[in-house]
Amino acid sequence: MKKISAIGARLAIVAAFAAAGAAPLTAQAAQDHHHKASHASCQNCGTVVSTRTYERAAERASGLGAGGGAVVGGLLGNQVGSGNGRTLATIAGAVGGAYAGNRVERNMHKTVYTDVRVRMANGGTRVFTEQGNSRFGNGDRVRVQQGRLIRD
Repeated sequence: MKKISAIGARLAIVAAFAAAGAAPLTAQAAQDHHHKASHASCQNCGTVVSTRTYERAAERASGLGAGGGAVVGGLLGNQVGSGNGRTLATIAGAVGGAYAGNRVERNMHKTVYTDVRVRMANGGTRVFTEQGNSRFGNGDRVRVQQGRLIRD
């Protein structure tokens, strides 16, 4: 009887060490499974499939460009011809100068935007427009949080 109890005690010790050594592996496997499962069920998650960066001119100008352009255009137009021709050239120069000055000012205040196309977990595609250069590359895993993209 003593031999059986000694063998049983040894088996219990071996089993305890085996369980202690396997516990971290079991816990890690459970965490990995949970992490993969959470990605699979995340409806706000997706993968970046493309980005496109572009510049957009300012919607409005302050008027300084148009005003300055009108003055310069009017002065140049006034140098052409005489009489009614000079008057028409001055008006045309002022109008053309105002238009050109406005375009120059708007182009000076360009803003960079990036369209980020994301394939969502549900299979659909969404496009997010962000100000600035691209923060994401093709294949990046992202999540939509409060309407904005964040790295997942």
